[in-house]
Amino acid sequence: MKYQLAITIAIVSLIGVHVPSMAESIIFPAGSKFQSRWLQAQQPNNLVTFPEVGLALPQPSGFTKATAFHGFEQTETNSSIVLTKIPGPFSGVTKGFDKDTLATRGISLISKESIKINNQPGLLLQISQSAYGEKFLKWVLIFGDEKNTSVATATFLDKNTAKFSEPLKQTLLAVTPSLSSDTSAVSSLPFSITAVEGLAPVAAATGLGKVAAFTKDGNLPVTNPTDPLFIVTPSVAIVPIGDRKSFATRRLSNYPQTDITRVTSTKKVSIDNIPGWEIVANGRDRQSKSALKLYQIVLFPERGGYIVLIGIVGDKQSETYLPKFKAMALTYRNSPQ
Repeated sequence: MKYQLAITIAIVSLIGVHVPSMAESIIFPAGSKFQSRWLQAQQPNNLVTFPEVGLALPQPSGFTKATAFHGFEQTETNSSIVLTKIPGPFSGVTKGFDKDTLATRGISLISKESIKINNQPGLLLQISQSAYGEKFLKWVLIFGDEKNTSVATATFLDKNTAKFSEPLKQTLLAVTPSLSSDTSAVSSLPFSITAVEGLAPVAAATGLGKVAAFTKDGNLPVTNPTDPLFIVTPSVAIVPIGDRKSFATRRLSNYPQTDITRVTSTKKVSIDNIPGWEIVANGRDRQSKSALKLYQIVLFPERGGYIVLIGIVGDKQSETYLPKFKAMALTYRNSPQ
């Protein structure tokens, strides 16, 4: 479940600041203001299909199909719609979307409503988050069953609320399962990376966006918090980052359900002619209290934004897997889009 929680909030916060954590589940009493209702959204004919996530939705006016993620973007206004499919139950993926927990991660919960989408349980949330001196608003639609969960996140600047809020909300509510859904579709990643012995690619990661994930058996979720996990994910927004070392350190501190106990090394690196920072740290899983070792590289392409490569494993296996994490990271290469 830890991996699912990590990905879900990372997806929700894709404006350059990852806020990857959720906590306790929320149970709404019958008759509460969050009581379920049906939303009947019109289904336009001009749907754009995203087979990797098995979803289709209308293309918003002025937006283009994104290359760095599944969805749409309008780069000049820092607006986007990101679509993902998470291999995990809706009940588990949505745990922790409460006001207090999100606030500890720099996210303000404005509204939350239980809904149904395509006869599946869902949540519609409005949240806000600040980054790089700007305030962003988001509509987040989450729905699914006991096997898979779909997440659609619309992001726009607060100053553009009048222009984007209602249209993007209605776009999300028009989402529908794609008739040409192909859960085995190969995602066109904007990078390549080579697996090493002991770390197998996760096929289900194609639905998570332009993300690559590796585990010891190629399956998700990992069954134990000490099992090795390696993730590669680029940022959605192409934003300038000033103090890169500080940014990389903060990014490590936001890893889900993990407390960083000590940073053991920090050094500059360059991979594929892209500068970055390598950080190795000790940590502890909050639930099991297991000792962990984290290996993170954050690369900063000239075009802006960043790329995170992070491996996490139990401390007792770190002598085996830290060299593997590093070896994999060194194979990273940007792919032309």
